[in-house]
Amino acid sequence: MSTPKVLVQEAPAKPRLSPAPDFGWDLLGWIGLVFTAVGGVDLLLTWYPMNFGNPEWEFGTVSAALDGLPVLTLGLGLLMGAGVARGQRWLVRTMAVVLAVLAVLILAAAILYLTNLPIALQSVTQPVIRTGLKKAIAKAAGQSVLYPLAFGWIALKAWRHTAVKL
Repeated sequence: MSTPKVLVQEAPAKPRLSPAPDFGWDLLGWIGLVFTAVGGVDLLLTWYPMNFGNPEWEFGTVSAALDGLPVLTLGLGLLMGAGVARGQRWLVRTMAVVLAVLAVLILAAAILYLTNLPIALQSVTQPVIRTGLKKAIAKAAGQSVLYPLAFGWIALKAWRHTAVKL
């Protein structure tokens, strides 16, 4: 007597989508546009209403603006990548200019921040709060250096990428 055999049917292959890189970059470009808009509105609202001359406002606003840059940066990066992948010179050049302007604005904000450091350090005497303040200063210092360097480098590379080669 033989053992019973179980018939095993192979499952039909699942249909796969054919690759569509152009569509993928379109989607990433749109996501980048949304992130850029959300990050840009957040950045603008950080500075509104303006209260220059108030050291507490200047110190806090620069810190908050630097902390809010990742969303805007991600959006600009996605837009830049989509522009490069799709060969859209105008978009790559626009993103290069936006990044260069942002680099300059961040450096200006860093100078504003530096002018308020002595006041901030003198106003805090409690050790725990002073430690938090020093951490915030170190974080802002790093962001004030790294963002302009990265934005400037990417802007330069993108601009050169779009140069017409003869």
